[in-house]
Amino acid sequence: MDWLGIGVLIIGIALLILVLVLIKPLLKLATLLDSARQTTDRLPKTLDDGAAQAHDIFQQVNKTLENVNRQMNTVHPLFQVIGDAGEASRQVSLQWLNKTAELKENATEAQTVSNRKKYEGLYSVLSFVFYLSQKSGELKKVSKQLKR
Repeated sequence: MDWLGIGVLIIGIALLILVLVLIKPLLKLATLLDSARQTTDRLPKTLDDGAAQAHDIFQQVNKTLENVNRQMNTVHPLFQVIGDAGEASRQVSLQWLNKTAELKENATEAQTVSNRKKYEGLYSVLSFVFYLSQKSGELKKVSKQLKR
């Protein structure tokens, strides 16, 4: 055998040793790739199931929103009535407040009239009652307006 044959024999033995050393990792790599293939084979079914569940959830959400919208449309007139009643009560309160302020001002005027004329005791009470009796017609009108 010449040197060329010996070199080829050494290269062959080295390749045989390399193959024997790499058999175990290559088998593990083959197992890993097979497992990955099985996982990727199941992936489309899993994604389809997830998409179907998401679709069902969206349908339920849409039904729930439609139900809420119907209920809000049913309740909306009630809120409008409550708002109108609140506005009406505010207007009545403002009228009462204005009339109360006017009566207070009128009472103050009556008191200043009695003080100005220097009525005391019974005379001041009588003049105040007379003043209120003159204003009673006006108070009845105001009361009728507020009752409407």
